[in-house]
Amino acid sequence: MKNLFIDSNIWLSLYHFTNDDLVQFGKLKELNGTDIKLFVPQQVYDEVKRNRGAKLKEAFKQFEIRPIQFPVFCKDYEEYEQFSNDYKSIIQRHKAWKEKIDTDIKNQSLPADKTINEIFETTTLLECDSVVEKAFNRYRIGNPPGKDDKYGDAINWECLLSSIPDGEDLYLISSDKDYRSDLFDDMINPFLEEEWKCKKHSNIFFYKNLVPFLNDHFRDIQLRSEQEKQELISKLTHSPNFLSTHGVIAMMCKYDGWTESQIEDICLAAETNSQVGWILGDTDVLDFYSRLLSRVKYEDLSDCATSRVMETVFVSVSQRKAETEADYKAEADEAAEEFFRH
Repeated sequence: MKNLFIDSNIWLSLYHFTNDDLVQFGKLKELNGTDIKLFVPQQVYDEVKRNRGAKLKEAFKQFEIRPIQFPVFCKDYEEYEQFSNDYKSIIQRHKAWKEKIDTDIKNQSLPADKTINEIFETTTLLECDSVVEKAFNRYRIGNPPGKDDKYGDAINWECLLSSIPDGEDLYLISSDKDYRSDLFDDMINPFLEEEWKCKKHSNIFFYKNLVPFLNDHFRDIQLRSEQEKQELISKLTHSPNFLSTHGVIAMMCKYDGWTESQIEDICLAAETNSQVGWILGDTDVLDFYSRLLSRVKYEDLSDCATSRVMETVFVSVSQRKAETEADYKAEADEAAEEFFRH
């Protein structure tokens, strides 16, 4: 298992511009706890939550469409009318898109929010209060990492030194220049490397973003994971009985990051195989399909298995909720009657 630290700037890049994407972080979630041990200091968590708004505001400035003015001499060309209509349509669609994004920002429900929160929720945050004084001292005497009048990076570094067991290597991902060598962008600061080797008796490896790290160490695991997912889809599609379906669903719950085509195949299995479709309302099956479809935008779908199963799942979830509320009310009425009887 590889010890991994991802700096705040990498997490925050999901609210800005980055060569990484949510798919890569979805793979990270699958690997965390099995092939990767992710170390998240409380300082990193706080920085991500604290700076989310500023990053989104800055990125949104680049997400504007500037008004176009058409000189008079352009309007006599045959292209003018079509282009003008297309431009108006783009403006309207862009406005509607921004409004949808604004709503998700306010509700903390951006895809990036969901991905980051899911990873953080499955990771134990490292306490940092005990290393603040050490971090301030290294900042005060000029030792890296640190910049300007801030020593958040120093807190993270001291936290890693105190938390990772001696003799175990660390993989550090950061786009922050404070961790990098002044001479070589793809190498860690030699002062930090020497300090790590002396204090931890192990090696430290530096990456500027997540993709190269995953490609270097987990390409085979990712391929194997995708193969296993495809095999499970096939087993679900050809499940011979209810018992087999429940077993396959239990295995599928261990995976995440399903592609659109995989989701369509899973939904198709519910439509074409009665040993799946007939028990779609069973708790474990319904819960799996509900989670699977939770990020799918129904309004963006054509008439397909995914959209049809989404409708069925929505009805089943609504019925279950109504039944639960009815059962609760019945139990409450019974309890009240028993209370007043005595």
